Amino acid sequence: MKRIIESKTGLSNEVLIILIGSIHGNEKEGIRAIERTFQRLNNGNFEINGKIIGIAGNLKAIEAHKRFLDHDLNRCWTDEHIQQCLSNPNDLVNEDKELVELYHLINEVLSEDYKQKFVIDLHTTSADNGNFLVYPGKVDETTIAEKLGLPMITNLDDYLQGTTLLKYYSSEEVVSFAFEGGQIGSPKAIDIHTEGIWQLLQLSGIIAQTEAPKLLIDPKENLPSLLRVIHRHGVKVGDAFKMKGGFKSFQPIAKGELIAEDNNGEITAPKEGRIFMPLYQAAGDDGFFIVEEI
Repeated sequence: MKRIIESKTGLSNEVLIILIGSIHGNEKEGIRAIERTFQRLNNGNFEINGKIIGIAGNLKAIEAHKRFLDHDLNRCWTDEHIQQCLSNPNDLVNEDKELVELYHLINEVLSEDYKQKFVIDLHTTSADNGNFLVYPGKVDETTIAEKLGLPMITNLDDYLQGTTLLKYYSSEEVVSFAFEGGQIGSPKAIDIHTEGIWQLLQLSGIIAQTEAPKLLIDPKENLPSLLRVIHRHGVKVGDAFKMKGGFKSFQPIAKGELIAEDNNGEITAPKEGRIFMPLYQAAGDDGFFIVEEI
């Protein structure tokens, strides 16, 4: 797997879009969607008003079909950790080597002269019904991500153990957000990512609007458009954490409802709300979140 999946550059300097797939190595749907997007661009006669580049995230973990090898590549994006890695290039574990390569590549691309810059991190989840956006900035009618019509989580990074790539690159100059396309291994997730990317290309103006956008989520589900996290249940190695079966993201739950179990016994919901990203895979330290509508 190459680090740069593909890149297309036009004559103008209007828009830069960086698409990143498989920061978690087992979440390959984003890479497939990036490949489909460039196939569509290559097969059509599209004027590119800027630059689109697709980047593969954790190459070693992709090859091993694992979320990560030594530590989570999407929880270590702090200035302190990055500087430690840059200062000790010969003494790095797998994910730190990946981080250094991504850091140099993304910074090099972002240093190019474009009026609008976007970093879009593509993910999938272990639970069903996982179509949403994680957006660290202010959400209003000008927010491009809001136009996709997916639920948006505004404060997830405040509850995570570590700092994500999207949080690190979010600034006044760069619009950065995570796009969760659905369940890991699902063909539907590839379709949703592909359609969502295409809509973002048109909304940003990097290509012209060619067709009416398709809905990325069933309106009959009546999901809130804007939510915030109010609780995180963390998981440690050796906890033997196991979710109760059948939970979907954004499913309403009651305070005291049985959610999971571990070595200490039953785990019940401490608050009323909606369950979010329940953990149905072996790797990961986020057991589940509870969110509420804003």
